Amino acid sequence: MEEFRIGQLTKELVAIKLQKMSDPCAAAAELVQKTLSLALKGLSPNDPGLDRLIADACRGGITGLLLADQNLAKGAVLILEVVAELASEFNLDPAQAMKGALHGLADLHRFVQPEQIYDITHRIEANFMGAGEAFSQILGEIKQTQSGSREESNL
Repeated sequence: MEEFRIGQLTKELVAIKLQKMSDPCAAAAELVQKTLSLALKGLSPNDPGLDRLIADACRGGITGLLLADQNLAKGAVLILEVVAELASEFNLDPAQAMKGALHGLADLHRFVQPEQIYDITHRIEANFMGAGEAFSQILGEIKQTQSGSREESNL
C-alpha cells in the first residue's frame, strides 16, 4: 500500500481550489485546516510523527500558494493561525505545533528570493510574537545543514 502523503494531497487540493477562489490565501489555509484536522484525528498529542505531519501539511499549503504565484507572507500567517487553532482543538503543545508548521513553511526557501523570505519572516513576527525569530533560526539551521552536506559530498 502506498504511504499517505498529506503534503502532496494538500498541495494538489490548494492548487485546484485556488483557481476558483477570490481569496486564495484563505482557501489555502482552509485546506490545510481540513487535511490536517483529518490527519490528526486518532493521533495522540505525544505521537512522534506529529511534527512531521504538521510540517507536511503546511509545506503542501504554502507550496500550492507558491505555484499559484500568490502572497506567500499572507498565506504563511493564515496557515499559522489555522495550526494554532488546531493545536488548541486537539490539545497539542502550541509551541511544538508552531515549530512543526514553521519547518513546513521554511521549505519554500529553496524556491523564493531573499526579499520574499524577509517579507514572510516580518509578517509572521508581526502576527505571532517570537515566531519570526524562530522561523529565521529554522532557516539558518536548514542552510547550515545543507552547506554541511555539500562539504561532505566534496570530500
